[in-house]
Amino acid sequence: MSVEATTPAAPAARRLAVVPAWMRGYRRAWLRPDLGAGVIVGSVVIPQAVAYGEIAGLPPEAGLMAAPGALVAYALLGTSRSLVVSATTATAALSASAVGPLAGSDAARFATLSAALAIVTTAAIAAAGALGLGRITDFVSKPVMTGFLFGLGLTVAIGQVPKLLGIPGGSGHFFSKTWAVLNHLADTSGWTLAVGLASIAGLVAFRRYAPALPGTLLVLVLAIVGSALFDLAAHGVDVVGKLPAAYPHIAWPDVNLHVVGELAGAALGISLVMSAEAIGVGRSLAVRHGYRLDANRELVALGASNFLAGISSGFVQSGGASRTVAAEQAGGTTQLSSLVAALLIVLTGAFLTGLFTDLPQATLGAIVIVAISSFFRVDELRRFARLRRSAIVLSLVALVGVLLFGVLPGLVIATVLSLFLVIKRISNPSVGTLGRVPATGVWVRTDRHETWETVPGVVVARVDGQLFYANATVVTERLAGIALTPSPRPAVLVLELAESPGLDVETVDALAELADQLQRAGVELRLASVRAKALGMLRRSGLAARLEIAPTVDAALGRSVRGGLLGGQQPDADEIGGMDPGIRE
Repeated sequence: MSVEATTPAAPAARRLAVVPAWMRGYRRAWLRPDLGAGVIVGSVVIPQAVAYGEIAGLPPEAGLMAAPGALVAYALLGTSRSLVVSATTATAALSASAVGPLAGSDAARFATLSAALAIVTTAAIAAAGALGLGRITDFVSKPVMTGFLFGLGLTVAIGQVPKLLGIPGGSGHFFSKTWAVLNHLADTSGWTLAVGLASIAGLVAFRRYAPALPGTLLVLVLAIVGSALFDLAAHGVDVVGKLPAAYPHIAWPDVNLHVVGELAGAALGISLVMSAEAIGVGRSLAVRHGYRLDANRELVALGASNFLAGISSGFVQSGGASRTVAAEQAGGTTQLSSLVAALLIVLTGAFLTGLFTDLPQATLGAIVIVAISSFFRVDELRRFARLRRSAIVLSLVALVGVLLFGVLPGLVIATVLSLFLVIKRISNPSVGTLGRVPATGVWVRTDRHETWETVPGVVVARVDGQLFYANATVVTERLAGIALTPSPRPAVLVLELAESPGLDVETVDALAELADQLQRAGVELRLASVRAKALGMLRRSGLAARLEIAPTVDAALGRSVRGGLLGGQQPDADEIGGMDPGIRE
């Protein structure tokens, strides 16, 4: 095709690139299921937004103000076809924990700081996406995150129990709140307890026996109607009361740079939980439906969602499982369902907030408690205990850390634990000797099959993982032990570097020191399966001129691929060059 024929199409392609993929290929047949799914998503998000606003330490209407912008931003920028972004239990609780110490009892200040935290979180998570750190959440181990969420769930639940009992709530960490509840048990309101238990029973029943129905909305409506009919407020049941209009109120939070700095640490932690929560849900759906989720683009989309939530006088938003599952079960095909849900929430906040006046606080508490029940993964803890003792220990440390020190310190503990595991793993790779499978000629670890063929006077070793500055010293020390411990000592140590695409300065220096140490003991160091970038570093350092470097272990031993020693025959010089096909990129 000629250049003239293709050139005019290029600007059109660029214009289309800013349009979401689901819009570019939208089909008429998707419209009806998407509209229905949007109504279902709205019916799930509306009551949860009201409930989770209170988890975030804000008035119930804050959730209705934050949700529309978050839904719209993700629908336009996200890569998941089904993920629904709005308030979640985890991020709302983290927001309250971060803002509470700074705002004190000033409700207006609390709202301002909550909105500011959403915007600071935007910067943190969007920057991670722009820098290509979309998979950073993969470094958080499953046992650690499971323990953290379990502890977070208990902390949130104990904060909602006073609403179910109609008693004053406590403050501080989990145990102080629990003690406050126990001290006020005698003051429990029978009417309030009945409403709370009935709400829990209804939510559980809908979830189990009629999952296709918007159970949360139905329970909410029944509670409002029952409260109005029986005048529950007159019987001591605490109700939400009159709410102001709750459409998004665009405003920039009035905070200074010092406050932004104080929120930055919490924003980083929230970004970690948010990305693990949202990307985890989106990735599972993408795998199920056979399309690819762009993790970096997801972070940018989540950042945009939080930006719009923040300037709408809202709080931190994330991708949640319950409404995403509701959208999928309702037949939603694209993000049009999120746009429909956003419109319904705006209309509800603008014109229907008066309907929430008689809503019992006990019902809101019940909605939260049932929603976080998925955090209590006792089955997972049992599985960790059965599979590996260290896994259950890590889970319990993260769990207890949240209960003892609070949500944000618990998050720090969980993050540090995960980083510790990563650092320990990469800084302490397994180093072992290799033997040759006679039937195939493949070199494999001898500790997995002691009868595999070895070469007299030669030790072949491999590092199971990338060799770099953090593990270079420990690896070379182990290699020295492998070569110098046997009696008699081998004449040659061949180190296979297939899993090290590149080498850094510290690693090259460590290899040079190892070569000197082995040479003094009469052992020659040879390198095999060196990749092109690593070979370039070895050449620049001068080490390549001192050591024999071969494209394969067989070549390093003078062994043909078919077997049999070649009497010390060495590979040609061209075989060691950067252009040799045996040296992998």
